[in-house]
Amino acid sequence: MELRKLIQTTIREYLNEQKLINEASFHTFDNDDILTDEYIRNYIVTGGADGLLHWFMQENDIEDEDEDVVSNSPEYFSFIKDELERHLEYAKENIYDKIDYHSNKITLYRAITVDDNWLHHLKTQGKRLGIYWTWDDSGAETHWGDYSKKNVAVMEVEIDEKYVDWKTTFEMNMNPSFSEEKEIRLFKNTPIRLKSLTINDDKIDVSIFGNKIFYS
Repeated sequence: MELRKLIQTTIREYLNEQKLINEASFHTFDNDDILTDEYIRNYIVTGGADGLLHWFMQENDIEDEDEDVVSNSPEYFSFIKDELERHLEYAKENIYDKIDYHSNKITLYRAITVDDNWLHHLKTQGKRLGIYWTWDDSGAETHWGDYSKKNVAVMEVEIDEKYVDWKTTFEMNMNPSFSEEKEIRLFKNTPIRLKSLTINDDKIDVSIFGNKIFYS
């Protein structure tokens, strides 16, 4: 009986912890929560900083040094940390300006390639709109789209910012390789309503969906 109670308590605490993580606000994250030593080391080891390594060596006049030695040096680690933090601060400032001060809502955009039947399917059966969005309409491009589908749909939604996966969002935005995408990552199954929709730049009247709730 005691074991069962312990298991139930453990599960309940885990679920509560996940709920807190999944509903963490933009304002609850410090840079140290995102820019961890593990993230920086992984960024260096996976080659994300290769271009910066050559620049760092040139600027410090150590081009004759072994690249592996330099990339593992504390000086280079500190340099990469500063560079990533600069990108992170830039992203946080820009995203902060997109959050409505009164409602805590943020407007997001997503572009996808679709076939001719997509709108009808979305109206009658479709429920999933995806987890990959952008906080700037200029970032709404069909990255990795299925180009056999000739139509481009651009969706606009508005959600409470606490339902954004901020940790992943910040990690993506501070990575120079992905920062231009201005990505917002949603948790799967976040309920959302379409605010506006265009297909090939033609505006679609979203009232055709009634009060339908979609999910990320």
